[in-house]
Amino acid sequence: MKKIFSIIALLAFAGSVYAGCPSKPIHGKVVGFDKESKTLTVAQGKKEKKIQVGSKTEMVGVDCPTKLAKGARVLIDGCNCKNKTASKIALSKGKGKKKEKKG
Repeated sequence: MKKIFSIIALLAFAGSVYAGCPSKPIHGKVVGFDKESKTLTVAQGKKEKKIQVGSKTEMVGVDCPTKLAKGARVLIDGCNCKNKTASKIALSKGKGKKKEKKG
């Protein structure tokens, strides 16, 4: 009986280790930035995600999030599910077609 309880306890603790939300990078376009709540809204296709920008958020390619242009492509790393605060925000190149010069 003790073995069964110890196995169940081990499985419960092992399951809680994997219960965390994966921190996948977010690729999207800037929709807007709210200065009061320090929330950056990013569109991924038809979905919009709101991400908090904290004092420890590293900005790559731009000085502050207020200078992000609407429609700019960004890559957001380290956004967890608990508080949705990004650890890094970087400008990324778009997937747009290159225009070729004729002549």
